[in-house]
Amino acid sequence: MPSDSLYKRISDYGIIGDMHSCALVGNDGSIDWCCFPRFDSPSVFASILDAKIGGRFRIAPRSKYKSEPRYEENTNVLTHTFATADGLVRLADFMPCYMLQGVQTSFHEIIRKVEGLKGNVAMRLLFEPRLNYARGRTEIDVSFDKSGKAVNKKESLALSSSVQLKKDNDSLVAEFVLKKGEVAWFVAKYAEDMSLSVSDYLPELKLERTRRFWRRWVGRCSYRGRWSEQVLRSALTLKILEYAPTGALVAAATTSLPETLGGMRNWDYRYTWLRDSAFSLYALNLLGQFAEAEAFLSWFLSVARKSGVNLQILYGVEGERYLVEEELRHLNGYKGSKPVRIGNAAYEQFQLDVYGIVVDAAYFSHRYVSSKLKDIYEEIRNIIDLVARIWESPDRGVWEVRGEPKHYVHSKMWAWVALDRGIRLADELGYHDDGERWRPIRNRIRNDIMEKGWSKKKKAFTMYYGGNDLDASNLLMPLVGFLPATHPKMKATIERTMEELLENGLVKRYNSNDYLEGDEGAFTICSFWLVDCLTKLGQVKEATKYFEKLLSYANSLGLYSEEIDLKTGEALGNFPQAYTHMALINAATNLEDALSGKY
Repeated sequence: MPSDSLYKRISDYGIIGDMHSCALVGNDGSIDWCCFPRFDSPSVFASILDAKIGGRFRIAPRSKYKSEPRYEENTNVLTHTFATADGLVRLADFMPCYMLQGVQTSFHEIIRKVEGLKGNVAMRLLFEPRLNYARGRTEIDVSFDKSGKAVNKKESLALSSSVQLKKDNDSLVAEFVLKKGEVAWFVAKYAEDMSLSVSDYLPELKLERTRRFWRRWVGRCSYRGRWSEQVLRSALTLKILEYAPTGALVAAATTSLPETLGGMRNWDYRYTWLRDSAFSLYALNLLGQFAEAEAFLSWFLSVARKSGVNLQILYGVEGERYLVEEELRHLNGYKGSKPVRIGNAAYEQFQLDVYGIVVDAAYFSHRYVSSKLKDIYEEIRNIIDLVARIWESPDRGVWEVRGEPKHYVHSKMWAWVALDRGIRLADELGYHDDGERWRPIRNRIRNDIMEKGWSKKKKAFTMYYGGNDLDASNLLMPLVGFLPATHPKMKATIERTMEELLENGLVKRYNSNDYLEGDEGAFTICSFWLVDCLTKLGQVKEATKYFEKLLSYANSLGLYSEEIDLKTGEALGNFPQAYTHMALINAATNLEDALSGKY
């Protein structure tokens, strides 16, 4: 088993991407995770999942150094300034990302620029791709002195350099010295048949266009409050996780980063959950980014037409339905956390909430962006009619529990949302008969939740009917309009949640048996939900305290993983996670309104 010392902390990474794929760059200048040509394609670098055989692309000083990571202002261009005893150098990493003739570019390139800032700094490059999740042998060939190629069957990754490269077994290496003002460029190009000179890739031009693209996009964000830096970084993170050709949003950049070190809670998040995409629509709308809402709605419609009323909770970024889960047994996992999984068996689960989330997103789009919902009303009506028939069925719940289906309170709440938003849509579009049909069912669902979802013993809404376990997802009740936060039962639920699930300012998902071995950390998004609830209760001072505490758990670049270790505060789970950044945007916006007297 590789030593833990071979691995960086999850929080030691930043992300770059081109809205087709992405890469994680460590604070030591090493790209330890990247998949081409899509987010969910096989990896070309995966040392984050196996430090010995996964593969990496590292550029760093040869001598001891200190590293300062940061993003160029209002961009996804990531820099690391390395300070050594001999001087300073800056490494800038990006994937070309901009529009050409109205179409999002897709170069499938990683461009790295190293610039001497002070003194003379000796640098070292290590390029060791391990294509196809490090399955089979990746062979390295030097084409010219300054270019080479990695090949694994039909896949290839070329490297062009402005310094001389040498072959070292199945890797390319280079050693060079940078003086103040000198610049070295490196371009890694996926599926390149031949290695070109580095200048042929126009790296400086692509860098300027990429900077301009990100800054123009951020310039359209309307939030200008006291947490602008964190909110805009979250917005940029959501944007980088969007798959440009369809508008779908991946849940996270990675697979199998563990929720518990050494445990089995390792899942593939490089797919599109309808829930996550819908929530991103709300968050980006708050920032005035309406084009993303239109893109999501278009993607959803294409998926819905293929699926009919049999909606899945997650899909591939181009609407793929079959995401068969398998284990990569040859990879040791992050710090020995096995198994490493690709695919996600949750696509086979029945989750009732997805229907309500989709109807809510459709209603939201109708109200706040220029969607022509009347054209697709029949499809939305079919979904609502289905919910009216099946809302009493048990399901797996929002947390995708792999035990027996139950009557989860959160799922029933979203069934209520489906009927509630359906009634509003019907009334606004003139389909009054539909609204009249759905009203009695909406009322039945509400009464059912109020009676069966409430525990007299716990004095709170619980995870599932007849139980006494708490579930942080019930904090969404006031956020979707099911109950006001000030309702006695809702207020009591918030209080019980803080008593039993809150620890070190962080909220755990639940305190129930989920049929998996080991524990997990605090689920970061739940903590932001608590901030929203406290804001709605008028407890603005306390909400601000918790929000500021949550901001301290981001890494130095403002990025969040799925979970946070309750003892150490370290990042756990897949990274960066879109769901968390959506919640930060929502919480910051609501809290800002409350503090300014608008709420």
